[in-house]
Amino acid sequence: MKQSYFILQADNFSEFQIAFGKVFWMYDDMITSYGGFGHNIDFEHIEYERFLFADTDAEMDIYQKQLEVVKQGSLVALGCEVVNLLDEEHRDDRVYNFITVALSHPTIEDLPFEKEVLLAMKKALDEALDVAWETLPYGSRLDDMLKEVYKRFVLQYFRDMLGEGKLS
Repeated sequence: MKQSYFILQADNFSEFQIAFGKVFWMYDDMITSYGGFGHNIDFEHIEYERFLFADTDAEMDIYQKQLEVVKQGSLVALGCEVVNLLDEEHRDDRVYNFITVALSHPTIEDLPFEKEVLLAMKKALDEALDVAWETLPYGSRLDDMLKEVYKRFVLQYFRDMLGEGKLS
């Protein structure tokens, strides 16, 4: 399964802006609905398959910080999908295969936390179907990892924004 990832260029900037807005919307839903990961977070419109390993061309490198938010949001969206699958005692080959492909991406070794999260997702999906998936060994590990993802990516995004705000 060959994966094609997004490359930010001048001609697809509006698509990138839309993806950024979708991540923000998902983050808002996570904060207001659960204070973290939960069932049916509004993530479905985020194309994590395209944006997880997104990059920029040289001309658009000034948007690296925003691109990082979209990449992190893609991992969060994937986590939301995995949580829904586990909650519903369901599996999806498309999701599982994407995680497998992502774990073999050439830059994953440069992203140890993200790699650990992806491995936790895969192992939790390998466990038996159980509505109490958080009590299973790998499900419990994934639950802990997702709490850290929430802190590092979702909450940190808003902390960073507040820290960058200028007082008048």
